[in-house]
Amino acid sequence: MTLIASHRGGSHLWPENTRLAFSETAKLDVDLVEFDVHQTREDKLVVHHDALIDRMTDGKGAIADLSHDELMRHIVIGSGGETIPTLAETIDIFGPSAVDLRLEIKTRLDGKPYEGMEGRIADELLATDMLKRTMVTSFALPRLEAFSAALEERGLNVGELLGLIFLCSPQTAAQIGWRGILAALGRFGVHEIALRADTIDAEVMDLFRKSGVTVHGWAAHTSEAARAMFRLGVASFTTDRPDLAIAAKRG
Repeated sequence: MTLIASHRGGSHLWPENTRLAFSETAKLDVDLVEFDVHQTREDKLVVHHDALIDRMTDGKGAIADLSHDELMRHIVIGSGGETIPTLAETIDIFGPSAVDLRLEIKTRLDGKPYEGMEGRIADELLATDMLKRTMVTSFALPRLEAFSAALEERGLNVGELLGLIFLCSPQTAAQIGWRGILAALGRFGVHEIALRADTIDAEVMDLFRKSGVTVHGWAAHTSEAARAMFRLGVASFTTDRPDLAIAAKRG
């Protein structure tokens, strides 16, 4: 079965990664909500796509350089007065719903990791009994390795998750090729990959399946793209238009 993930809470329908978007997504017939986690100066976990708040709020600066109190002084543009939500607030919205989590581990503006963030995410998911309802993703394989290590430190393993997924950009695929990507996945012990929707075809699906790698998709934002994801049988895909994906699934 191919699962639908509302990307950033459906960012072509509502302001991305907001309580409004998440509350509306929780009402939809989707399987997952995709969102991004950063860490404030005092290690508070917050949900926002960019390392900077410049694009989506009335403020400026890097999340890593701001305290949570400082972050709360800024409003998300188009949200009707909302501030950036915490991971805990996001979990509170989806915990009672049927929608599971597709959580992306982000890095600082310079690409360096947030110190200790993977362990804090693991603790938050464990405390709210959401670990088994979460896919963890990242464009950086070392972040997935760090999350796996955090689970092991807590006497758990990645089998507790819905998935542990490497987000592979077309640029990475072009640079090292599919064989290079398979080798990298093997080195890090990762068995799931998410590819941009327009780079997935039957040949690519066959290559990864024969190598024991589960394929997911991202950026399937049109009806046509969503239908392709269902036809190809990817495990899940993200979309900015969950309404179109739901219609494609029903049609």
